[in-house]
Amino acid sequence: MKNYFPERFTEVIKDSNLNYEQIAMKLGLKSKGTISKYANGNIDVSVSMIIKIAELFDVSPIWLLGFTNNKHYVIKD
Repeated sequence: MKNYFPERFTEVIKDSNLNYEQIAMKLGLKSKGTISKYANGNIDVSVSMIIKIAELFDVSPIWLLGFTNNKHYVIKD
């Protein structure tokens, strides 16, 4: 299965007014280099970090992972 996360993470970064340093700070990361590694697909992203990223950029974690094309998909009970 294709890894959609790096592509979609890069998309939300470009659509935002935030730089890598600001994103790292908001996500509680020590280095903006980690953001670059996520965007390039060089390191795996934990589920908890995917949820934080989704909340920061107001998108669905399911979309970030490539399970839907709807950026704001909501899982219903």
